[in-house]
Amino acid sequence: MNLPVAHSASSSEPIEQVQQPNWVQQCRMDSEHLNRLQVLTSDECWIVDFAIRWAPFGGSGPGELMVNHGVTRDRFIVLLQAALASKPQDLAMIRAHKRRLSAVLVEAWRPERREGGYRPLGRQHAGRRMPSAR
Repeated sequence: MNLPVAHSASSSEPIEQVQQPNWVQQCRMDSEHLNRLQVLTSDECWIVDFAIRWAPFGGSGPGELMVNHGVTRDRFIVLLQAALASKPQDLAMIRAHKRRLSAVLVEAWRPERREGGYRPLGRQHAGRRMPSAR
């Protein structure tokens, strides 16, 4: 099932369609790629990994956030966006990965997504498109 195209909050560039079953796996792969390139600090990696782990459920609850990060949900989103913000030394490809990963995770963590899980509006993956599921 193809999902509709969305636009990232940080740009007007469209985010391509993604296949529903693979979006969390793709987020993990993107995160691991950024980690291998050493463009995220260990703290940033921890924030991104936590966000990915809880994204299918619409984000974690306030207790889990307070125990793991000592912050509210809104503050966690700010920290996540800061972790994936482009830095002056980032190459264009890295900026694109960060922008896409941030857009998908912030969308997944929207409060209204907590009920019934999350289905992303869309996602592009550095030129890769997933085959159609039938």
